[in-house]
Amino acid sequence: MLLYQGIADYWYILIGGAVLLILVLRSYLKTPAGRLARDAFFLKVPLFGPLLQKAAMSRFASIFAILQASGIPVMQTMEILSGTIGNVAISYEFDRVRERVQEGQGIAGPLSAAKYFTPMVIDMVAIGEESGNMEDILHHIAIHYDDEVAYAVKTLSDMIGPILMVGLAGVVGFFAMAIFLPMWDLTKMAR
Repeated sequence: MLLYQGIADYWYILIGGAVLLILVLRSYLKTPAGRLARDAFFLKVPLFGPLLQKAAMSRFASIFAILQASGIPVMQTMEILSGTIGNVAISYEFDRVRERVQEGQGIAGPLSAAKYFTPMVIDMVAIGEESGNMEDILHHIAIHYDDEVAYAVKTLSDMIGPILMVGLAGVVGFFAMAIFLPMWDLTKMAR
């Protein structure tokens, strides 16, 4: 009763606080630090994080292969890649990789120190550096991760179907109980 009375008397404070919280959160997510925190959080979400990481690896490899095939210098390619990866957290890590490459290190070494790059990408880039066949290797990486993304999306959609079915059954069951329970109580009172 006390909680109900508090909500009834001070509803405008609760609504104002919720609106203020939403506005503050929205303005924070527009800052570079907010976008970095948001994208790092999305990469940690259990089902969607690996999917987003695979999509970013595919984008990284395909754009890198295209730019290398076009004859663009490696440092300029890495600068373009940093802006086109599509995830601020991965882009931030790639900027650190680019700085280390600019210092004179190879690409695979700094990639191995980066947080979101998969071991397969790192190993394949190292092989591409050693063999001098970076474009073909990156093209194969892009094809592999495109297939991985397609498979992950299919698996995710197959998993969501039964979950939605159970959720829908729960909602229908709740409404059925909400309708029939009062009727059963009325029949008990009539006896």
